[in-house]
Amino acid sequence: MNKLHKKHLLGLTLGGFMGVTAMTVQASSELMTLLGVLRDNNTITQAQYERLRDEEMSKLAGTKKNSSKKGHKLAEVETEGGLKVKSGDGDFEFELGGELWIDAASYQEDVAPLGSGTELRRARVSFSGKMFEDWAYAAEYDFAGNDAEVKDAYLEYGGFDTVAIRMGHFKEPFSLEEQTSGKSTTFMERALPVDAFSPGRKLGLGGFAGGKQWSAAAGLFGESVGASDVKDNGDEGWSVASRVTFAPLRSSQNVLHLGGSFAYQKPNEDNEVKYSTRPESHVADETLVNTGDISDVDNALLYGLDAAYALGPFSLQGEYIHNTVDDSSSAAELNFDGWYVYGSWVLTGESRPYKGSRGRFNRIIPKGKNGAW
Repeated sequence: MNKLHKKHLLGLTLGGFMGVTAMTVQASSELMTLLGVLRDNNTITQAQYERLRDEEMSKLAGTKKNSSKKGHKLAEVETEGGLKVKSGDGDFEFELGGELWIDAASYQEDVAPLGSGTELRRARVSFSGKMFEDWAYAAEYDFAGNDAEVKDAYLEYGGFDTVAIRMGHFKEPFSLEEQTSGKSTTFMERALPVDAFSPGRKLGLGGFAGGKQWSAAAGLFGESVGASDVKDNGDEGWSVASRVTFAPLRSSQNVLHLGGSFAYQKPNEDNEVKYSTRPESHVADETLVNTGDISDVDNALLYGLDAAYALGPFSLQGEYIHNTVDDSSSAAELNFDGWYVYGSWVLTGESRPYKGSRGRFNRIIPKGKNGAW
């Protein structure tokens, strides 16, 4: 699919070069007038006048030549889907974006009391870009609920052929649905087992590798921003996570995705974990499943399997997640698991774009001006 971009050249840069050139020409003209007065007053000889004049003309010609060369490398600005700025040499990029989600829901209550109403589900501001060709950065903040919450905030080095190193606050590599952006998921909210067990965003160091049909990621993580116990003189929890994917079928209209995830988690000094999930509508604050605090936990071991198949506008996706919690006070183990399967059909014919190097789906790009259904 072709995407139209509106590109505008920054007139400020061109104006700057033109201004410098104009000032240089003016200064040279004044100097030539002064040299003529000195010659007429016999302060300098005709030979000296000609030598100084030729030197000044050579400098002026060089200034014009340099400014002309620089004029071919102007910054570019795109306004399609956000504000994007790119330097003329391509070494620096900056993109500013945002999201605003408003949800409304009405429930016919059964067992759990669910409150109908409206919600500002997401109000985010984000910026991202690259520096010096091989370095990338991203930061995203959510202001929904009258609280400023850090989402992504990381620095990434991509100077290797297929590997990128990332440091900061970002999602642990686990689960297909979790790695898919909220702007690209099929439903309003992620599936219940993913919401309950996926590690989410943490502070850490990770590596990402991938090609057209495969991806691999692994990392070492602490806790999320604001959840650390270090300031309270307590040891924070830590975890390691990894994920691999493979797409034996990979084309724009036909994708078969297979993936597996693994995570080992050590809780903080309190040695407690808790698992809960709400309905797949964020307006309802009532949890459908809630274990409460599980005490005396030594570690938790999670693994997940995911698969998806997309054929044109049709798509089928599913996952299974298993979680084993090791109780240090006894030999007992607590086991939790969950799964989901869903299908979708885009009536207007668009396909779910797949990014093999990250093992996830991107958002659907509508073919027509009336959007995708």
